[in-house]
Amino acid sequence: MVFQPASGYFCRALGAVLVIAATGAIAFAQLTIDADSQYRYAQSRFDSGAFDEAIVEFNRFIHFFSTDPRVPRARFQTGMAHFNTGQFQAAAAIFNQQTVNYQGLPLDNEAFFMLSRSHARKGMFEQAMLDLHNLMAIASAADTIDQARYELGWLHVDQGRWNEADQAFGQITPENQDRFQVLNLQQALALSDAIPTKNPTTAGWLSIVPGAGQLYGQRYQDALTAFLINSGLIWAAWESFDNDQYALGSVISFVGFGFYAGNIFSAVASAHKYNRDRVAEYRDLLNQRRQMPLSLVPSPGGAALCLTIDF
Repeated sequence: MVFQPASGYFCRALGAVLVIAATGAIAFAQLTIDADSQYRYAQSRFDSGAFDEAIVEFNRFIHFFSTDPRVPRARFQTGMAHFNTGQFQAAAAIFNQQTVNYQGLPLDNEAFFMLSRSHARKGMFEQAMLDLHNLMAIASAADTIDQARYELGWLHVDQGRWNEADQAFGQITPENQDRFQVLNLQQALALSDAIPTKNPTTAGWLSIVPGAGQLYGQRYQDALTAFLINSGLIWAAWESFDNDQYALGSVISFVGFGFYAGNIFSAVASAHKYNRDRVAEYRDLLNQRRQMPLSLVPSPGGAALCLTIDF
């Protein structure tokens, strides 16, 4: 058996410790991040459309670098990420928090606009309008107030309130009317009185003659179907009673009454659908004049152009 000096064991042990320590130091150095790197990485995830990851990374930035001046912008970006993933309630909560201490900065204004858009996407149109009214009440910049009036007008358009939309657009200051194409919008809104409509009550009364109500609502195939089915059942019931087949005639009459009532209901529904379709077509025509919402918000090294697209 060969014995090695104790010093040999000591040297090898010391070397192992140094290697482990060096490896640990390298690993520690690799895990160390600074505010700039973390913010850039979070923004890169946002820019690439990985919004769920962007939320995590921006929240990590906010947690570890809470005193960094970019924290408000990071919070705003988390709200935008929630908005872009359809989480409008979560987005509204973040934007609402950013509107509390309003200072009139571009980011504050954009938070108000995004709060309104988040509520609108949730179907909370009255609340979305209230958000814009609140902004107009505390903002001092004419451009901001006019932008709010413009978006308020479109919320009225979305609800089919043509007169209210016209009033909102008309309140935009003369200096910004060309920018928002107010004259063109008001000319288009003036055509709302010419939207063709059908009276549901008239459609119902016309349906005393099966199919006439559907014909009035321009549902020609439905009109023919209603006429043939109801006429056939009426004829069959008449023939049954004429041949003293009262039981059969009663059954056919009962079934025929159901189809006849359905014919009236269908005619009324056809008139309502006709009106909804014409309003939707008119709204689509107006939406062709809608400007995509653009705004400037502060970002590292200057300002960023923010574009919001509604689907």
